[in-house]
Amino acid sequence: MQRNSSTETRKASVISTSRTACPELSLNHVAIAAPDPERSMAFYAAFGFRPDFAKRDAAGQITLQQMRRGEFFVELLADQDAMAPGHFGLHTADLDALLQHLDAQGLQPLHPVQRGVSGVLWTFFEDPAGNRVEVTSPCHD
Repeated sequence: MQRNSSTETRKASVISTSRTACPELSLNHVAIAAPDPERSMAFYAAFGFRPDFAKRDAAGQITLQQMRRGEFFVELLADQDAMAPGHFGLHTADLDALLQHLDAQGLQPLHPVQRGVSGVLWTFFEDPAGNRVEVTSPCHD
């Protein structure tokens, strides 16, 4: 297979613009729409996912259900008005270092870091195509 070296050089220069190393990240979760959380829970249970953290509204209805398998989970979102009904989440041990690294790359979060009801710190970024990326970190207090 013949390679186009000028194309490879352009791609490499786009990828290697970072002056600092990015802190370690791991894929944490994928969030998807689930208008009927109970049916979605049964579907993902068939793949070996188990119910974990859940958030309910004032009437007791599930608005968010995490279905965990190992270190990864699928986040089922019944609330279609949620911040980002379709997104994926990255997890880091050091959110401050990651935010400083991304700031140096010219990337800013969509809002200040928040503490979720599950106890994690989180914020969102938006890629050039409008896809949402959530970044989470443990809360150390």
